[in-house]
Amino acid sequence: MVSAPRFGTVVVVCLAALLVTVGLVPAGVAPADASMTDRSLQAAQPTNNSSVVHEDPQSADDEGNVSELQGSLSDRLGETLVDCSEGLEVGNYNACNESKDYPDWLGKYVNVTRSSDAETNKTDEFQEARENQTSYANDVQRFRTTVDKYRTARANGRTERARRLARRAQRLSQQINETGTRLTEDYRTIDNGTTQNFSAAIHTTNATTENVSATADSVSVEQFKNTTITSSTADNRIAFNDSLVVSGRLRTANGTPLANRTVVLEGDDRLRRTTTDESGQYVITYRPAVLPLDTRRLTVRYRPSTQSIYRSNRTAVPIDVRQVTPTLQAETTPQSVGFDELLSVTGRVAVNDSGVGSVPVAVSIDGREFNLSDGSRVRTGSAGRFRMANGLPADVAPGRQRVRVSMPLENRSIARTNTTVPVTVTQTPTQLSLNATQESVNGSAVGGPIVHVEGQLSANGTPVANRTVAVGLNNSTTPVTTDENGSYDANVTVSEGIFADRTGTTTATIGATFEGGETNLESSRRRTSIELTVPAEATGVIAQFVAAFRALPISYQLLLGLGLVFVLGALLSVLRRWLGITESDTEDAPSSTLASESTDTVDDPREGLRALLRAAREELSAGDADGAVGFAYTAVRRAFGRDPELGGARTHWEFLDACIDRGLGDRQLGALRRLTERYERATFSQRSVSTDTASSALEDAQTMTDPDEQAPAENSDSDVDTNR
Repeated sequence: MVSAPRFGTVVVVCLAALLVTVGLVPAGVAPADASMTDRSLQAAQPTNNSSVVHEDPQSADDEGNVSELQGSLSDRLGETLVDCSEGLEVGNYNACNESKDYPDWLGKYVNVTRSSDAETNKTDEFQEARENQTSYANDVQRFRTTVDKYRTARANGRTERARRLARRAQRLSQQINETGTRLTEDYRTIDNGTTQNFSAAIHTTNATTENVSATADSVSVEQFKNTTITSSTADNRIAFNDSLVVSGRLRTANGTPLANRTVVLEGDDRLRRTTTDESGQYVITYRPAVLPLDTRRLTVRYRPSTQSIYRSNRTAVPIDVRQVTPTLQAETTPQSVGFDELLSVTGRVAVNDSGVGSVPVAVSIDGREFNLSDGSRVRTGSAGRFRMANGLPADVAPGRQRVRVSMPLENRSIARTNTTVPVTVTQTPTQLSLNATQESVNGSAVGGPIVHVEGQLSANGTPVANRTVAVGLNNSTTPVTTDENGSYDANVTVSEGIFADRTGTTTATIGATFEGGETNLESSRRRTSIELTVPAEATGVIAQFVAAFRALPISYQLLLGLGLVFVLGALLSVLRRWLGITESDTEDAPSSTLASESTDTVDDPREGLRALLRAAREELSAGDADGAVGFAYTAVRRAFGRDPELGGARTHWEFLDACIDRGLGDRQLGALRRLTERYERATFSQRSVSTDTASSALEDAQTMTDPDEQAPAENSDSDVDTNR
């Protein structure tokens, strides 16, 4: 009986014979009817439609169909949003997940909008609406599940568990109110300027939010005792240099003071905390930084601990916001900088020498803004100081430049201001490598040999990405763009003029050129020579057959090709019977080895965690950000799975809730909350997470799996006083 490798050799030989007979067209062989052959080749070659979304944009534009296609995609996107909102109202959460084509439709909408003259481009609004709707749907589902668990615990007399669940329901209700407000604003923005009617979606979203709020209030009344809180100010005028002082008292419904309780003032998207004294009194001092000028009141809220028997309450104080212009100081280091060299910008924002903290600062040079790794702007610290350091990009023009530092604020308690700092940008020499190898003797039916050209563009050892390198062969030039590693590659077909009337080998010169215009990089060029193997002229029966084959119309060529494939299949069947090959000969045993390897386990739990984190880092290095987040989250679940109260089958949100109930420390809970959100995006979203997001997820996983961090906080606020 003949082995499978031997049969494989026979198959390869047969295939090679077929390809040589049909596909190889040697140089120097002219078809019988050149015009017919050219038409056949053109008909057989597919057009490059990589940018086509639904139909050929050119033809669509000619017929006036681009706007119609844009409207059709807009309708699909809008219908998906409306269906989700209606499903949420009746508890059909699958309605928000039924359309998995939303990201694809949105991508097509983006491309079609570029080709349309219509002014109704709602790309950002559709994207933001989808993100807000996903968060809203998840929170509504978690809220209703939490309320069901609360009622079960209350019915079974589990008072402490019911109290924790009631608190969780209050937090979720607040989140739903905030997200629901943003979502209805998205609906109104899309509705205004498109053919979509989001009145029903706005109505059902508001109804769902109101139902959640009413349910949360009902739970709060059932579970907690009422409180009263008062607030007052001596002067309601407020500015950064004129602080607001709020005072008041917290008591029970019957007037008993509540001492040592947390009261917060909400402003600037931040919380100012204080604690009541023995008589229930509190005092909070607030100096605004980025408070909107049209703010008319600030909220003062009593925030009970998780195990408190008292109900949260709030009040408001009227205010009159005044604007103050700060001083902005900045300097750069060094004074002269080149490509990819670190340019550091430091400075301070202050009012009357008092540092203004937590305000955004925009730093740019030659119109290119510097940002942090997550894409955000730098913010001032508590003393008003900031520092932004970035490598100088290539597209900053050389010569005298000015670094612009500004505060991108509009109608805030701190006025916008800016300053500039001079800096000199130098030109940096570039290095261009070039390597060429012959890929084939006969590259195509109408060309000659194919040469593969590759190399790298760098400057001072740093790869230069997204730059054009022109690859030249005699009088032809092929532009190629460098990738993130500064590398480029291209296949170039040698023109017939180089090898015509030659046999054996011939020498060709290949060049690569980088023009540094409009950058701070110097130009560079490289050349190399290559010995080409000249295509041999075909003679005899094969040449005549190829010429006759190419002279046929394309339909006959296809029929003849199918016939040859059929004949080859029959030949292979006969060969299998003649050689005595059975199906068992093609099976291989090493799969058992792989199976045994896959069943290996790690006895040491710590080694298992390290292996998962190593796998996460390897996935991130390989460019799979979603896979890295998945391994990181798995490591955390394995680390905490040994705790009886945290193990078992739970969804990622149920696991987070269990950790909150377990009383983990604030640092770990913050890391777990971020990791959970990123795990959900990586696992269930159609869009991949960014590399920076995955890197942050690994840091959070490292924090969670640190042995010194894993013990629950025994003295957390939720366990200090069960009557608070």
